[in-house]
Amino acid sequence: MLLKKVTVYLSEDTYEVLNNLSSRRKESMSLIARKILEKGLKEESAQDGIDAVTEAVRKAMRDVLRPTEDRLAKLMAKAAVAAATAMYMNVQTIADLGKHNAVEIYNEARVKAVAYLKERDDNE
Repeated sequence: MLLKKVTVYLSEDTYEVLNNLSSRRKESMSLIARKILEKGLKEESAQDGIDAVTEAVRKAMRDVLRPTEDRLAKLMAKAAVAAATAMYMNVQTIADLGKHNAVEIYNEARVKAVAYLKERDDNE
């Protein structure tokens, strides 16, 4: 393996850590610095690869899910219109039947409906 020379300036603290490690391992400072640098570069390269794959997967998932999300949003809008139409038809029907307190009846029914929706389902 052909080695190329690189000059690196280290802080005093970093130099001391490297020097102490060199003494303990009985290896040259250059060898230890090279090992640490190679390990760090491999980890950085791997992380860059993981980041690229993660972004590609996220984009693919967005592309796949977008039509479903759009369809669900349209269905929810239609359901909201249908629910509002039914609500106003019920109030109008109650009023047409001669009940003068149609709005009061609606409000009571709404309170009960909200309470029902807040109840925990046994299947949850």
